[in-house]
Amino acid sequence: MKLRIAIRHYFVLYFLLLMVLYHYKVKHYFYWDYIAELKDGEFGFSFLRCLSATVLFFFNLYLLNSIRRTKLIFIVLALFFALLTIPSLIAFTSADMYSSELLWYHQALFFGLYFLSKIKIDFSRIPVLNKTQALYLLLILTTLGVVPYLIVYGPHINLKNLVLIDVYQTRSTMGNLGNAYFGYTYSLFTKIFIPLIIVFSLELKKKVWTLVGALYLILFYLFGAHKTVYVGLIVVLVFYRFSFAQSVKMIVKYGSLAIIACILLALIGYDYPWILSFRRVHFLPTLLDICYLDFFEGKPLYWSESILKGFVEYPYDVRPTHLIGEFYFNRPDMSANNGLVSEGYMNFGGWGVLINIAIVSAFFMVLNSLKIPAKYFGLFVLAMFSFLSSSVFTVLLTHGGVALILVSIFLLKNSKE
Repeated sequence: MKLRIAIRHYFVLYFLLLMVLYHYKVKHYFYWDYIAELKDGEFGFSFLRCLSATVLFFFNLYLLNSIRRTKLIFIVLALFFALLTIPSLIAFTSADMYSSELLWYHQALFFGLYFLSKIKIDFSRIPVLNKTQALYLLLILTTLGVVPYLIVYGPHINLKNLVLIDVYQTRSTMGNLGNAYFGYTYSLFTKIFIPLIIVFSLELKKKVWTLVGALYLILFYLFGAHKTVYVGLIVVLVFYRFSFAQSVKMIVKYGSLAIIACILLALIGYDYPWILSFRRVHFLPTLLDICYLDFFEGKPLYWSESILKGFVEYPYDVRPTHLIGEFYFNRPDMSANNGLVSEGYMNFGGWGVLINIAIVSAFFMVLNSLKIPAKYFGLFVLAMFSFLSSSVFTVLLTHGGVALILVSIFLLKNSKE
């Protein structure tokens, strides 16, 4: 008899294993020791907080489990739950180092995503291009859009970058040649248009256009030597085969196995796997949340470093990410990227956090209303990860967030026509 383990059971295992890894290893990493010394505190363990976090975990899990598995919001909320909510709950067990305020901000994000997903917007009257029309439209837009890149970057292309030689020199050279057009369109082409060209070509069995899409991807890699240009395609192809439920189950299942492997390797003194993976992805953001709330308490920036920089004077000489890196980690060159909670607090305190939560929840509310087929979910994964480590407005305007909404409405939404 084959044992079938439900998704909720994998999440329970995931939560418990991350709790063990955090208290066994992560909170003893020197970053945590340094912050504890600065704040004259200690990343200890509170049984009462652990009990509260566990109750909240099961309540969150109950709400997640109540969502239909065929809805986009199920996998969106599941990933935010795994990457943000659970680490927040676990960090909360570290006595007073992780404030209740931070915990409730992350809970507000979870509830915002859950309850706004109940709102449905009717897009049925908006026409949708069929796959062939969409493919040729994307090919035309990409072909026209690549011309400025060829004019400016073309003479500086270094074919050695294909074998990872002179990568950083190319990045420096191309970075000095950049302009607003490149800043706003690079992610659009590499994370949305070109991956869709390849996927639509595969669906329609158009081998020539599949090859053209692959060549465009290589060309855009040569424009900046950014290896991440391939990530969008890989993620799209990985999620293409699975339903939302299958994807969530695999992520949590293999995530749990990876945590077990990290713990076992740590027992024999090999720490690099958990340092490079779960410390970086799950718990460093919780530590940065502590730093941002501590530094910007009572002195918000009012978006003076982003959308309101023409109206509000920015009070510092360096960017906030480098400011936090220097002040809390004694590393001026460190770019301490912040997610939607700490970025919102940095700009407008608690109200800034609520504004970011409302924007992100509305973003996925619209996508959920479109009834996007599961095979296209890979396109939205990069947007989700961008929200975890970038400004919300940066994700929407320069990382392709707004463009992704438009593409979803006119090319990807489920339509009977």
